[in-house]
Amino acid sequence: MQTQSTELDFKGQNIFVGIDVHLKSWTVTILTEALTHKTFTQPACADTLCNYLNRNFPGGDYNSVYEAGFSGF
Repeated sequence: MQTQSTELDFKGQNIFVGIDVHLKSWTVTILTEALTHKTFTQPACADTLCNYLNRNFPGGDYNSVYEAGFSGF
């Protein structure tokens, strides 16, 4: 009998992350090659975004871009 896995695995899949950077918050849009996941606002914290990606897209190949502005380019 075959068993069904309930564990997420995005190994080998590209995950695209667009970040609109502001001083106290980031607006983040996440897309995969097949779908638009969602757009949300979060505190301006790389660890928070990293934890979200690892929890929801484990094993994925993350590609990110951000809007050049006050924080550099």
